[in-house]
Amino acid sequence: MKYLSKSAAFVLLAAGLAGCASNGGDNAAAPSASSSASAATASASASPSASAAVSASASPIRAEDIRLDIDRTSYTLKQWKMDGSHTTSSSGKLLIGDKPVAHAVIHVGDSKRDIATEDDGSFDMLVDQSLLAEIPVRVVSLDQATVDGQPIGKDAAERLLSVSTSISVYYPIETTKIVPSAKDPSQVEVHARVVGNDGDVVSFFQIDKYRIGGIVKDAEGHPIKDAIVWIDRDEGEGFAKSTPTDENGRYYMYYLPENDEGTNLTVTTDNGKKRYTLPKGKVFYIPDETSVDINITLPKEGTEIVDKPPTLVSVTSPGAMYTGILVGLNVPQGVNYTVTIPDKEGNFVLTVPKDVWETHPSFFETKMTKFVEDRELSWGDTLPSSFLEPGANDPKNISASQA
Repeated sequence: MKYLSKSAAFVLLAAGLAGCASNGGDNAAAPSASSSASAATASASASPSASAAVSASASPIRAEDIRLDIDRTSYTLKQWKMDGSHTTSSSGKLLIGDKPVAHAVIHVGDSKRDIATEDDGSFDMLVDQSLLAEIPVRVVSLDQATVDGQPIGKDAAERLLSVSTSISVYYPIETTKIVPSAKDPSQVEVHARVVGNDGDVVSFFQIDKYRIGGIVKDAEGHPIKDAIVWIDRDEGEGFAKSTPTDENGRYYMYYLPENDEGTNLTVTTDNGKKRYTLPKGKVFYIPDETSVDINITLPKEGTEIVDKPPTLVSVTSPGAMYTGILVGLNVPQGVNYTVTIPDKEGNFVLTVPKDVWETHPSFFETKMTKFVEDRELSWGDTLPSSFLEPGANDPKNISASQA
């Protein structure tokens, strides 16, 4: 397997540091002319970076002087393991020029765990390689931070707090062949593969659940708003809860039937104060491998739902919820391409304009969850680029290697 790597990201940001000069006590004697001259001489001979670190009047530090360095910014995705082997240690450093920023607080991703920089500006962190993600690493606090033992001025602190970089966790991609499209000579077919670790099972885009939906009405046929439909098997197994019904009485939930087992059907209204169920000993059988609409009319009196039409009507409906990994291409807005759903070995085909491919665009990977109603999808089926949208935290700059 070939691993992709990126050079450590330098996050460059203009900033200035304002130190806090020590003022003598009220009874301190005024400095003599000779001592003032000596101080001026010492200041002039100090290095520019040291002067910037401690002097409020120093010139602003150049953009390239501020760095949030990470020793490694890309990782191959691994399956979660009980022994924790899917996590790995990484380290970084926060610097201004060659001066470390000590006692700054770093956050990694959405974690609220504070990671403080050491006296040399370094910090250690854990990277979870089981999650497909682009993980931000950022400075979140400089309350106790110092440079050369001096506090950091307000303006510089504001600039440093916007410093960030990121770590990408993804499956490597390798191209296997590139051939002209048989349908359009202006396009090429890029045959490629998502490369998983030996023994890992990669979950590519496929059916995850089916949708159960329908309408809840009262005995007069009026839709009921904010009702909740529940299904579960005995002892709470196979539990699912719907969205609250809208003003039209419509609800949705997603569920995967198992082994033709009967399920209990319950409807609650009035914030759970009223509870309606099927007759005692009756269960509902949800058909396999299809979505279904279950329309329910609640009784005028009592809490027992009559389990036959017209008060309980069930019909199959199209569509399913799909989830899994898809691969897309980073191309300019308005450029259309197609991509197939990776098969179980990770093979997929991109069809893209030849001139666009020659610009060497990078790939993105996304773990997409989407309800598809207009057709059934399977591995190898072709999707338009409009189907694919990377999420905010998906890895977006993946360079492919050649097999």
